Amino acid sequence: MPLGPGQRVLAVADDLSGAAETAAALLSRTTRTRVLLDPRTDTPAPAGTTTVFDLDSRQLSAADAAALIATVLTGLAPDTVVCKKVDSLLRGNLAAEIAALAATGRGVLLAPALPAERRTVRDGVPHTDGVPLHTGDAWRAEASAPPRSVAEALGVPVALLGLQAVRGPDHHLRTALREALATGLPVVADAETDADLDALLAATLDIDPRVVLAGSAGLALALGRTLGGGPPAPLPPPGPAVRPLLVVVGTAEPVAAEQVRRLVADGAALYALDHAPSHPGPSLPLLRPGITVLTPRQDGPPDPAAARSIARHLARTAAALLDTAPGPADLVLTGGETARRVLDALGVRELRPRGQVHHGAVLAETPDGRTVVTRPGSYGGPDSLRLIARALRAPAARTPPTPTPTPAPPAPKPGRTSQDHAKGPFMNATPAAAAGTAPTTAGNTGALPVIAVTMGDGAGIGPEVIVPALLDPGTLSRIRPVVVGDAERLRRAAGLLGLADQVDIVTVEAPADAEFTPGRINVIDLGLLPADLPWGKLSAVAGDAAYQYVRVASELALSGAVQGICTAPLNKEALHAGGHLYPGHTELLAHLTGVEEVSMMLSTDTVKVIHVTTHIGLIDAVARIEPGLVERTVRRGHDALVRAGVEHPVIGVCGINPHAGENGLFGYGEEEEKIVPALEVLRADGIDARGPLPADTAFFLAGRGDYDLIVAMYHDQGHGPVKILGLEAGVNLTVGLPVIRTSVDHGTAFDIAGTGTADPGSMIEALRQAAALAPSPTG
Repeated sequence: MPLGPGQRVLAVADDLSGAAETAAALLSRTTRTRVLLDPRTDTPAPAGTTTVFDLDSRQLSAADAAALIATVLTGLAPDTVVCKKVDSLLRGNLAAEIAALAATGRGVLLAPALPAERRTVRDGVPHTDGVPLHTGDAWRAEASAPPRSVAEALGVPVALLGLQAVRGPDHHLRTALREALATGLPVVADAETDADLDALLAATLDIDPRVVLAGSAGLALALGRTLGGGPPAPLPPPGPAVRPLLVVVGTAEPVAAEQVRRLVADGAALYALDHAPSHPGPSLPLLRPGITVLTPRQDGPPDPAAARSIARHLARTAAALLDTAPGPADLVLTGGETARRVLDALGVRELRPRGQVHHGAVLAETPDGRTVVTRPGSYGGPDSLRLIARALRAPAARTPPTPTPTPAPPAPKPGRTSQDHAKGPFMNATPAAAAGTAPTTAGNTGALPVIAVTMGDGAGIGPEVIVPALLDPGTLSRIRPVVVGDAERLRRAAGLLGLADQVDIVTVEAPADAEFTPGRINVIDLGLLPADLPWGKLSAVAGDAAYQYVRVASELALSGAVQGICTAPLNKEALHAGGHLYPGHTELLAHLTGVEEVSMMLSTDTVKVIHVTTHIGLIDAVARIEPGLVERTVRRGHDALVRAGVEHPVIGVCGINPHAGENGLFGYGEEEEKIVPALEVLRADGIDARGPLPADTAFFLAGRGDYDLIVAMYHDQGHGPVKILGLEAGVNLTVGLPVIRTSVDHGTAFDIAGTGTADPGSMIEALRQAAALAPSPTG
């Protein structure tokens, strides 16, 4: 069945975080989604809109949950694809809801695997982190014992579709699935990877698109990929610091205490709520600008019987806190039951998802303009709340909250989970980079670092991303920027962007002459570009100018006049045409600062990568790789992460050949010769460097959060995955220079230069990281 962005899709979930997660999975640039909190809602949706109902049935009786399913399925158009979000741990009224779906006569495919959270199904048995559900502790907060299989959870016979069938040739899978559906029983499908779920979905839709697709968010993500329409649009920029942010943590998951502890360590106020009161007490603090965390006080193991009353108590308290706010406040809600109760208390009946901060942490807007992030309680690593807070509030713009914090919950015993490193790029770089105070940077003098911002190739989008980035409210709260470039070109860019009346572009002779006030951009004007330089055209003049900007910035850095450099993109062909034969910024900066060897590091919210080789041909790269170079590269990456606040980085080192050579099956022993000796030396020195790893596996695991840094052996091995996982927010760092240097992770984009449509997000992030890593001025 060919599906597209206009396909009718109806999805249902039994709690709010699951509904939001499903909606985000189905969200693309050409498909809008909405989450409705009342199954009786009958408001028309625009064409191409996917509707997801939160039935809020997790705590209902089995009969009531089944009745709600029947209600939302009544009167559906025959070509509507139905997706039922189920809990990947099989909690809730699963048996009753699947029975209600089966009663429609459509047939049911149940695939509860969620590969992103390492939850799989083998031989009909659910596993978490490779451990069967019934032998682990994933159900510790539930009142009943965990089921030993999916069939036991349903309480009825099922038709099992094993991994052998799922991974067989397409025609074999379709034959096996067709036979299983013909039994009239719910079909339970094994799956361990996203590829398994994609294959199941394709086969099911091909056989009969009316079959109900019941599964975790993993199956919804597969459906989203099938719907197509491109990746979701970037998340909206962080909101203003004057707007309060209330974080309500309503989960008993062990990692929650550490998530809260880290957010409080960053300056958030903690309000630990006693269970006993039926209404908020008189000591309720005022909700002021900054971040306030509301969570139940944990005095012992979780009591499943009290979960709903605690959620309601949290909701009442949250509503009362929001009433004290001086204006609109935004929300972060963890745990589906808690999230639903809070929104019920506020009268919110609809959410409009905009994307995910990280897996399962869905950012949405309410019809009245409030931003809400929902997240299942069991998702995310220790930095999850930090990452969410950063997406909602520019870190340096957050102000310290007024209430006196209650002591934070104790940290759990040390131990690494699969999500321990789901951090943003250098999230812990300095206290100022993550906390709510004005940044003091690494020098602790209280002065902001001066950053030289080079304009890059003036025919590209550099000027168009610099102007809005330097007008961003958070920029002047983090750094003192001085552009090295052409003032007139920046004025032309401001005109293209419609910002000419909002910006004052002032030329200065040196950084010491600059003044830093909102709306002012200071420029050391080299005046190298002709007034009629066309946008988007290769130019030797622009190539030479780009070189001169970097040269001047390097001289300023080496003299101590600036504490860091942030570069807009240059064009290598134009650089060469201008007479400067360097492969790129990295090598150029190394030459200008007198450094023999540096490394390129790419950083996004999802993954960080350092390269052993960069701008050379693949054959030359393999020849150049040797143990000493691998060792030095890993050490540079390790040291950069430690300086940025990652105390014990876990580093994944890619192999050179497919499957990292697979014990000599591919290649000529390059891994054993060129990489393994370096890893042995590094490990002996206490550096946690693991590998050699197959590159495809390494980047998958890094995206999931298992590694702080991936070491790529050559340019495209590292750049390709990064550009897929986070191009717009990516940042390029040069590691090993005597000065901090960050850069956007995109090119000159000649195809859109001069149109005023370039996204400044990567430049804003590059400036933020320059602030986080640069020392304060000493004079």
